[in-house]
Amino acid sequence: MPILPIELVSWAILATSAGGAIGSYCVENPGVNGCVNDKLDIMNTGSIPRMMVTAAKRQDVGPCGVPKYNFDQCYDQSVSAGVASSIPSPGEGRFDNVPPACMDLSAVLVGSCTDDGPRPEPCGSACLHYTGLTDEDFAKLSNILNRK
Repeated sequence: MPILPIELVSWAILATSAGGAIGSYCVENPGVNGCVNDKLDIMNTGSIPRMMVTAAKRQDVGPCGVPKYNFDQCYDQSVSAGVASSIPSPGEGRFDNVPPACMDLSAVLVGSCTDDGPRPEPCGSACLHYTGLTDEDFAKLSNILNRK
């Protein structure tokens, strides 16, 4: 702990006992050793660099208001996953070995932000079964999930 000049300590004690604020000394005597930003620096924090706080940059947003990093995770995981796709019957699509990040995005991957359009149904912990798919929807899902 730094050693303060005796006149500063005695003035602080006098100001405190008289009901005055210690911080007012630095306001009235700018530039006095021990004063930082118009306040008495009794812990010697004046030499510590001030932290620069900046507003965090807003994240990029993907379809349906989902943050883009969710889509990046799906892409990264699907590269090595080896997703198998099949057509059980017309208008349906089944995808096995779907990575967890893509399972979370199952409805958004076909661009459905509402209840209309193709709907996914989980058929296991890594399986999705879509109904109401067009050929274009199936091709789009296959391209997204089969990154190799």
